[in-house]
Amino acid sequence: MTGRTARRRVLRVSVPAGAGPDPRADLLAVEEPLEIRVGGEPLSVTMRTPGDDIDLAAGFLAAEGVISSAADLSQIKMCDGNVADVTLALRPRVVTTHGLHLLRRAPLARPGVALAVGVSRVTLCTSHAEGEELRAALPPRLHGRLAVVPNGIEPIAPDPAARAAARAALGLEDDQVAGLFLGELADRKDPLVAARAARAAGPPFVLLVAGDGPLAPAVRAAEGRSVRALGFRDDPETLLAAADVFVLPSRREGLSFAVLEAMGHGLAMVVADGAGNPEAVGDAGLVLPAGDERAFADALARLAADPALRASLGAAAKARVEERFTAGALRAGVRTAYERAAGR
Repeated sequence: MTGRTARRRVLRVSVPAGAGPDPRADLLAVEEPLEIRVGGEPLSVTMRTPGDDIDLAAGFLAAEGVISSAADLSQIKMCDGNVADVTLALRPRVVTTHGLHLLRRAPLARPGVALAVGVSRVTLCTSHAEGEELRAALPPRLHGRLAVVPNGIEPIAPDPAARAAARAALGLEDDQVAGLFLGELADRKDPLVAARAARAAGPPFVLLVAGDGPLAPAVRAAEGRSVRALGFRDDPETLLAAADVFVLPSRREGLSFAVLEAMGHGLAMVVADGAGNPEAVGDAGLVLPAGDERAFADALARLAADPALRASLGAAAKARVEERFTAGALRAGVRTAYERAAGR
C-alpha cells in the first residue's frame, strides 16, 4: 500500500420532479450522467469521481454494491426524500431528506423511513423543521443519526440589464407588477391558490406560473389578464430576473431552492406557513395561512400598489439568504457529514 486513500466514485440518484433538476447537483459539481432504473422506477442519475479524500461533493446516500452495473461504486445517494429513500436504502452511509413528502402524506410509511435512517450513519435534513419532524417520527435510538444542513445558494449580483431584457422577452409592460410561481403544479404546492389570488388582486399585478404537473390543465383554465401559464421552463433565471414578487402557497416544503433563489434575487416574498417556508423566509417576507386565498389576494394587491414595500421586503429577503443560506455553508456541512460517516 502506498498510504494513499482509495479513490471513491459517487453515484447520485433522484426522482425527477416537475420543477426540474435538483440544484444541489450544480452547486456540488456533480457530473457524468448515467441512466438506470431501480425497482422499475425511472431515476435521473449523476456520478462523479473526486480526488483522493472524502470530499465527495454532496450529501449523497452512501452504499456499496447496490447496482450491479456499477458495482465499483463505493458511495450512492438519493436526494428525493421520497419513495427512493426507502427503495434504495440497502446499505447506505449518508441519507438526505428533501421534504419528507412520503412521510407527510402517508404516515404508515414511518417504518420504512425509520429503516432508511437506521441503515445510515448520518441522515441530513435540509431544514430544522424537517429535522424536528423526522425526530418525532423516529425511535430515540436513531436521534443521534440526524444532522441539519440547510440548502444554500451562490450569491446573486443585481443586473438591471438582464432584468430589462427578461421583462421584454416575457412581454411585461413597465407598469405591470410581475409575480412568479415556480414549481411543480401539484396539490401540495397549491398553485391554484396563487392563480385565484392573482385574479382577485387584478391589474397591475400579473402572475407568471412556470412549471408542469397534474394541475397544469386547471392552471391554464385560470388564465386571464392577471394569470399567465408558461408551462415548464428551463430558464428560471430569466423568470426570476423579470419578477417583482415570488408567490408560493405550498403546504409543505423541505427548504425550497426556488424560495432561496427568489430571495437571492431580491424579490418580495409571499409564501404559505406550510412546513419549510417560514424557516426560509422568516420575517423577511409575508408568511400567510396556507389555503387562505383572500389573504394571498390582499397581499398581492397591497404589494402591487406599494413599490416601497416591495423594495424593502426584497432587500430583507436578499440579506437573509446571504446571511443564513449560502452554498459555502451547504458544502461545508455536507463535507462534515461525510467525514463523520467515514469515521474521521
